[in-house]
Amino acid sequence: MARGELILRQWNLLRLLQTRGEGVPLREIADALNVSERTVQRDFEALQEIGFPLEFEEDDCGRRFWRMPAGFFRSGPLVLGITEAISLHLAERMLEPLAGTLFVDGLNRVLDKIRTLMPTAALNYFARLESMVFVRHLGATDHAAHADTIRVITEAIRQELTILVGYKSFWRGAEYETLFDPYGLVYFDGEMFVLGNSHRASGLRILKIARVSSAKATHRRFERPADFDLGEHFRASFGIVHVAGEPVSVVARFTGSAAALVGERAWHESQQVAWLEADATLFEDAPEGAEEIVASFRLSSTIEFKRWIKGFGAEAEVLQPGWLRDELRAELQSAAARYATP
Repeated sequence: MARGELILRQWNLLRLLQTRGEGVPLREIADALNVSERTVQRDFEALQEIGFPLEFEEDDCGRRFWRMPAGFFRSGPLVLGITEAISLHLAERMLEPLAGTLFVDGLNRVLDKIRTLMPTAALNYFARLESMVFVRHLGATDHAAHADTIRVITEAIRQELTILVGYKSFWRGAEYETLFDPYGLVYFDGEMFVLGNSHRASGLRILKIARVSSAKATHRRFERPADFDLGEHFRASFGIVHVAGEPVSVVARFTGSAAALVGERAWHESQQVAWLEADATLFEDAPEGAEEIVASFRLSSTIEFKRWIKGFGAEAEVLQPGWLRDELRAELQSAAARYATP
């Protein structure tokens, strides 16, 4: 038997015992896990050896009802299932790009409390699950270097205090200072951003935390607009870039492998996908023999969309609007010219 299958079965065994405080008979456990009673007994022995205090009660007929101790994982008002605790332990890997910041510090404090309640051997045992689920971060930013900046901004958001920000402009290649009213933090594609009102630009701007060279709270208060919604602000964006104005309809055709890749995933909230040879949608099976799909989006900015669609090469084509076709044609021709034979 594969090691991963063994661990997952024992994980499910613990979950079953944790949710049935009155106890579960051996036969029922075996049926639920689709194994023999002898296999369940071996699992009991293995789990007890690494520190899980499994116990049982016998009825008048001598049948044993297995369970976890009622107070095994109770700490004040917090009650966690054992498998929930293990999931939190593994969740550390998901937040590695934010390591060293107040967000992960909070998780680490919770996990430290959990670790004091769980046997070390048990944590080490289930940590092997990490070999089955690998979380890969490509080109991740080290946010630990900006932990103080994030802390200042977070507190300023909470108290609605204007901050004085030093910022390294990507496009201008220069650094400037501005007063900034932070409305909220945005985590996108492994990067942290802050959205707010820039006094220098007299309007909403989004700043990348990695480019903030300094952040200092002032005593000046601002009032965030009552109707402002952080999630709604980005609804018409394909990524993190937002442009004011009405969204436009963008339609593109995909063929070959690009059709399959686009059709199996929701890339944007407004996405509508149809196979060319039938009325199948994104949530239906592709019709037999279909190799092309048309996808439509409602976007206020096409900057990130253009980068995305160019990644599909010759298997993608923008159908409308016409001006976006013209922009892409010019950019692709310029790129092709770089590869021309000298």
